[in-house]
Amino acid sequence: MKKLFVLSLVLTLCACITKEYRGGVPIRPHQMEQIQNAKTKANVLEILGSPAATNFVGPEKWYYYTSKGEIWAFLDPKFSKYEILTISFDSADNIKDINLSNIAKADMSTNESAKTELPADIKIGFFAELFGNIGRFNSVGTQGNQ
Repeated sequence: MKKLFVLSLVLTLCACITKEYRGGVPIRPHQMEQIQNAKTKANVLEILGSPAATNFVGPEKWYYYTSKGEIWAFLDPKFSKYEILTISFDSADNIKDINLSNIAKADMSTNESAKTELPADIKIGFFAELFGNIGRFNSVGTQGNQ
């Protein structure tokens, strides 16, 4: 019985050990200098590689992130560093804007108040959204109008 108690105590303490958490690709100072001197999307791709994310609507933006923090047991990670590098491009694939922000100190759960507006040709009305899928899907094995 004593061995079982000691074993369960050891397993419980092992679950509470902190470990270092790293994510994304570290953005080094010399890379930031190279990006600020870069002119085009191809240059950025050569320096940093493929972005972690891109936007879907509006002018093209690439997002790179790097994070460092600790995870303690089952709790949310506490970040000491969480940087997001945003690079905007114009229609000719030239760099328009570069922004590096550290949001480790900010509250990660706050919602952004800005709204994303879709282009006019994508907007649909209430009833079109509600009834838009009627007749669009076929049952398995049948051919319908497409």
